[in-house]
Amino acid sequence: MTDKSMPEASKPSNEMAPDLAEDIAYVRTLAEEGRNAPLVGGLFYVIWGGLIGLAALSVYLNAIGAISLGGLGGYAPWLGAVALGWVLSFTLGRRMGRKPGAGTIGNQTAMSVWFAVGIFMTAFWLTLIAVHGNYVEAGLPRYFLFSLMFPVSFGLYAVAFYATAVAARLSWLKLIAVASLGFSVLSLFYLASAQQMLIAAIGSFVCAVLPGVILMRGEPSEIV
Repeated sequence: MTDKSMPEASKPSNEMAPDLAEDIAYVRTLAEEGRNAPLVGGLFYVIWGGLIGLAALSVYLNAIGAISLGGLGGYAPWLGAVALGWVLSFTLGRRMGRKPGAGTIGNQTAMSVWFAVGIFMTAFWLTLIAVHGNYVEAGLPRYFLFSLMFPVSFGLYAVAFYATAVAARLSWLKLIAVASLGFSVLSLFYLASAQQMLIAAIGSFVCAVLPGVILMRGEPSEIV
C-alpha cells in the first residue's frame, strides 16, 4: 500500500528552502548596506578644521602686523577655538549618533579614533602651556615648544584618516592622509615662524574642512 502522506510531509521542508534562502539574502543585503554606510561625522571635521584654521590664520595675520590681537594674541584664538570646538562637539554629538549608519564599524572607528586624537591634542596643548618656559636654560626660547603642535597634529591626522579610510572603505580619504603627512613634514621646516601658522591654516582647510564638506554631502539627512 502506497503511503500518500510522505510527499505531503516533505512539502513543508521544500517550501522552507526558498524562504530560508530569501532570509539569508536579505540579511546579507543589510550587512552589505551597513558595511558601506556613509560616514556621518563630516560636520565635526568642518567645525574643528574651520576653528583651528581660522585661529592659525588670525595668529599669522597678527604676526605679520596685518591685524592686532592685543596682549593675548598668542592664546586667545586657541582658547576660543578649543573651547568652542568641544562645546559644539558635545552638543551635536548625540544628533550625529542618531543618524542612519552611525552604528556601523566604519562610523564607530572614525568617531573613536578622532575623539582620541582630539583628547590627545587638547592634553598636549594644555601641557605645553604649563611647561613651555621650563627649558630656557637648555637653550629653547619660551613658547618654542608650541611650534610642535602642528607637526604632531597633522601627523595624527594622517594616522586617523588612514584608519578611517580602511574602516569605512573610502579610498579617497587615503589621499587626505597623504596630504596631512605632507603638511606635518612641511610645518617642521618652519618651526617657530609666522609662516608655520599660514601653513597650518591652509592645512586645516585642506585636510579637515574639505573632506568634511565632501562627507556631509553624502550623509543621510533623516534622523532615526
